[in-house]
Amino acid sequence: MRRAAPSAQDMLREFAGLNARRRGDGVTPLEYQRWLDLGRRLEAAFPDSPALAKKGQVRLLVELKDEAELEACVMLNVRPVGLFVHTPFPPERGTQLELRVHVVDTGSIYSSRVSVVSNNVGPEFSTEAFGMGLKFRDADCELRAVLDELCGFPPRESEA
Repeated sequence: MRRAAPSAQDMLREFAGLNARRRGDGVTPLEYQRWLDLGRRLEAAFPDSPALAKKGQVRLLVELKDEAELEACVMLNVRPVGLFVHTPFPPERGTQLELRVHVVDTGSIYSSRVSVVSNNVGPEFSTEAFGMGLKFRDADCELRAVLDELCGFPPRESEA
């Protein structure tokens, strides 16, 4: 039996929920992609609707099991240091996001403003993983300091 396509009302309801979460606690990379997809589909059906405005910062929530998993995401080919986030649908380069990283085993949550600088090119120029390379837009942020420490980099002068 074939599944019925979701109604415009169902899509609007889902879009509104994801829209609220992207500005609140954040959405996962897959939820972000779903929000973009719903927005495109709804804009085609309702081209002049102000309810579909995609303005405002997107908070992207990434959960990692532990610091070892966080360290595996470090991109040394993005200077001074970047982070690779796995997702099958990376946003286009230049997209600006607010990244929230939750390290589950320590309970730590780090936030930083980032820009997408690569698609499907991971740490050490690997092209085997789907995702996005992120560069920090904040010169001094706690997440960058944690990544520097994990990589054994000396503290920055402003942090010393």
